[in-house]
Amino acid sequence: MAENKIKIEVKKLSKTFTNSKESVEVLDNVSFNVYENEFLVILGPGQCGKTVLLNIMADMEEATSGEVCFKDDRNVGFVFQRYALFDWKNVLNNVAAPLKFKGVDKQTRKETAMKYIDLVGLNGFEKAYPAQLSGGMKQRVGIARAYASGNNVILMDEPFGALDAQTRYQMQDEILKIRNKEKATVVFVTNNIEEAIYLGDRILLFSNKPSKIVKEYIPDLKRPRNQMSKEFMELRNEITANMDLAL
Repeated sequence: MAENKIKIEVKKLSKTFTNSKESVEVLDNVSFNVYENEFLVILGPGQCGKTVLLNIMADMEEATSGEVCFKDDRNVGFVFQRYALFDWKNVLNNVAAPLKFKGVDKQTRKETAMKYIDLVGLNGFEKAYPAQLSGGMKQRVGIARAYASGNNVILMDEPFGALDAQTRYQMQDEILKIRNKEKATVVFVTNNIEEAIYLGDRILLFSNKPSKIVKEYIPDLKRPRNQMSKEFMELRNEITANMDLAL
């Protein structure tokens, strides 16, 4: 990745939550770069601060110390763990919502939303409401919404964690197809080792909190990746050995 353009710099980032009873250190002096158009996976055990890190990168939360520097405008789309859709809006209006907030005219909003609804395979469902959709379809809406507003950085916080295994595998393939069609820098959080290896151009393995980067991995595996291959299994075993699973 050294030859690629740096998109985001995370510099000595720390986060401590403090209340009247205690202080909990979540992130401890975390530094890394994100490169343009890469698919970076943040891998770590549950509750280690991965979501906090993404929230800080999205400017939804403040760091205790350190900073996140974007090399151009902070133009970020966010795909949440939970679907975070507007229940009273149909698919079309959910996807178009960020464009409306930006003041984009109605016709352009519709055309742009339909483009990304088609991209995520929901053509024909634009008038459906969230209650009428499966979990996988809801998350497709969230992905379409993140891309539709012209974002060049997409942050994904365990977007497939709530899905059943079969749908999760399908969505992993879908997100790679979308990534190939729509060039954007993706930072994807997961606690699933197989998912990290299957998706990532690069993987940063985080420790339990206070979270630090344990190791960086660059999977030397051809795409589409075979999860049953010897090389995939060897990398899985290596990461497993280095992953802090303590609660």
